Amino acid sequence: MMRAVRFRQALVRQALLGAGLALGLGLATPAFAQQRPYLLWLDGAKLDIAHIIGLPPAQNSPEAKAEFEQVQQITQARTPEREKQAIADQRQGLVNFLNGMDTRYVDGTHREVRLLFREAQVELGILLKSVHRLTSRQRPFQLWSKVRVKPCPGARPEGTSFPSAHAATAALYAELLKTAVPEMSDKLEERVKSYDESRLVCGFHFPSDIVAGDKVGRAVAKALLADRAFKVRFDETLPEIKVVFGAK
Repeated sequence: MMRAVRFRQALVRQALLGAGLALGLGLATPAFAQQRPYLLWLDGAKLDIAHIIGLPPAQNSPEAKAEFEQVQQITQARTPEREKQAIADQRQGLVNFLNGMDTRYVDGTHREVRLLFREAQVELGILLKSVHRLTSRQRPFQLWSKVRVKPCPGARPEGTSFPSAHAATAALYAELLKTAVPEMSDKLEERVKSYDESRLVCGFHFPSDIVAGDKVGRAVAKALLADRAFKVRFDETLPEIKVVFGAK
């Protein structure tokens, strides 16, 4: 049993090197690792992410301009308290997603939950890298206008704005957790909404980025749950997930 756990951890560490940048984990990513062609659980050829998300509005189209104005309004109306929460939401991890919810999750205690969700997040990150290479959309705060979008203080995300990896991560977490504790569905979806909104509050994404990311996260979660090997791991972790939410 211990040998199997160590082997799984080694796989996750190797995968994290390949997906570190996409997940915003702050890990060094060697060039060879960025090209890692395999996934831990899924077959990327059977999950057409590009088809799922479609394309963002064309640059300078009425839809794109309307989105930019919407983000401008949201950033201008943000309060110091909402900005603080949005900055806290910049980290993509289970503990950060669960912040503000009434749970018993302790990052260093619920080890199997953390490991399972990290594995799922790695899978998502690798799939997102494949579609991020296909798009080159500037983020709202990078565009010039008479009134610019003011980003939140601190680190600013790089790379294409479409789709939102944060929204994808939130949707992934929510779908997996709703399967484990369906009675928490409404609260989890509320958290998804606030987590996604934080990306607009900071001027880091457009609404269509959020919608596309949400689609990816839910598609990956459902594909993982349909995978026999992952489902075995998921079912093994169910008792611990229920403890986190005080569920029976």
